[in-house]
Amino acid sequence: MKLRLLPALLALILALCSSAYGQEETAAKPKDPALELIHVLGCKGCHNIDGEGSTRAPKLTGIGERLTAEQIETRLSGHQQTTEGLFMPDYRGVPETDRARIRDYLYNLK
Repeated sequence: MKLRLLPALLALILALCSSAYGQEETAAKPKDPALELIHVLGCKGCHNIDGEGSTRAPKLTGIGERLTAEQIETRLSGHQQTTEGLFMPDYRGVPETDRARIRDYLYNLK
């Protein structure tokens, strides 16, 4: 009788350990809301950030050293043709608080 319970007990212990492991991993690596917005908006489709993404448009790593926060905001809120012939999407439809998060995140990529 006791031997019949052993597999069930082992399965329960294994399930508890694996769920606790997943919670630790999630808690140790929180997502930055601005980085999530950058992903959702598809910025890495043209830009490279910290070694990830495309190289069709200027890399965004270090952009805070090249542009002011206001200049970054202007690029986020105005549809414009770049010197490379690419078009920067117009993000005026993105809520101002989200644009501010993205702007601040990019500005601090120094």
